[in-house]
Amino acid sequence: MVRWEVVEKKYGITGTMKTNILATIGSAIDSRGPTERYKIANDIKEWLETTYGKRWAVFIGDTGRYQLSASQYDSKFIRVNETNLKWTFDIFQQIP
Repeated sequence: MVRWEVVEKKYGITGTMKTNILATIGSAIDSRGPTERYKIANDIKEWLETTYGKRWAVFIGDTGRYQLSASQYDSKFIRVNETNLKWTFDIFQQIP
């Protein structure tokens, strides 16, 4: 079974960024475990800010029961479903 389903990706997230983001999500889950959502989100955010600049936001919710109700910066947004844990990740850079 495929671990990732990219639901939406705006043009500001390049193919390389997508690959690196997915790898970082996987690494954070594997190192923290599924009970540490806040720490997983924070690890991803810190990595994004070190790698791609400041002001990133990372939200994790249960797939099918979660929906982001916020406006994000137009070009740097990705929504990914993690299919094993049934989590949805919304990741975006706030207005720089």
